[in-house]
Amino acid sequence: MVLVCHKHKFIYLKTTKTAGTSTEKVLQPLCEKPGLGELKNGQVRISRYGIVGARGPGRAEPHPDWQFWRKHKHPWRNHMPAWKVKENLGAETFDAYTKIANVRDPFDRAVSQFHFMKHQKNLPSEDPKMELEQFRSFVLSELWSIDWDIVSIDNMLVVDRFVRKEHLVTDLSSLFADFGLPEDSFNLGHDKSMKDRRKGIPVPDYYDSETIDTVRRKMAWVFSNLGYPDSPQH
Repeated sequence: MVLVCHKHKFIYLKTTKTAGTSTEKVLQPLCEKPGLGELKNGQVRISRYGIVGARGPGRAEPHPDWQFWRKHKHPWRNHMPAWKVKENLGAETFDAYTKIANVRDPFDRAVSQFHFMKHQKNLPSEDPKMELEQFRSFVLSELWSIDWDIVSIDNMLVVDRFVRKEHLVTDLSSLFADFGLPEDSFNLGHDKSMKDRRKGIPVPDYYDSETIDTVRRKMAWVFSNLGYPDSPQH
């Protein structure tokens, strides 16, 4: 979902497979009246506190709610591109507020995205050799998302603060401190883990020189701005 907080003047742009759901659950209470319950898929809350966008399907089809999502054309939805958030919110507010987004080591993210794609399509988890062959085809197809439209407008990065998946607690604590809130005033959950589907295969084992080069090229915006290593790490 997209989040807007008027008190602390921030906009949360939700990227994919970067612990975004865990992060949005931490930030959501800052954007609405205290004590409200969970939103159902498709619902939006807009108030003097801010905006809590609709949860729902992401980009990958098939999905049971996909036709519903497309038909209703939610003005505030999951994984919105930055230009649409700016259009909906207004340029003055968008430019004045701090833009926050999650990021993740691109090599690890590609592996997670591969397994999540298989999970969404109800494809079985294969033996390790077959999984690695399928992953290679997945990466070389270049049909996977890179989130650039979520974090940029007119090919320019608009995010001011990144929350790194590898350092969630540290980066969120820093954010809360900047908001003037206690650094330990949030509970961090974990959502949509693909750990079981990985079967303990280390990230470097998924890659060869060609797939490494593809991820480097496709995710160049992350490598150049966040300083992640240019080869897969254990």
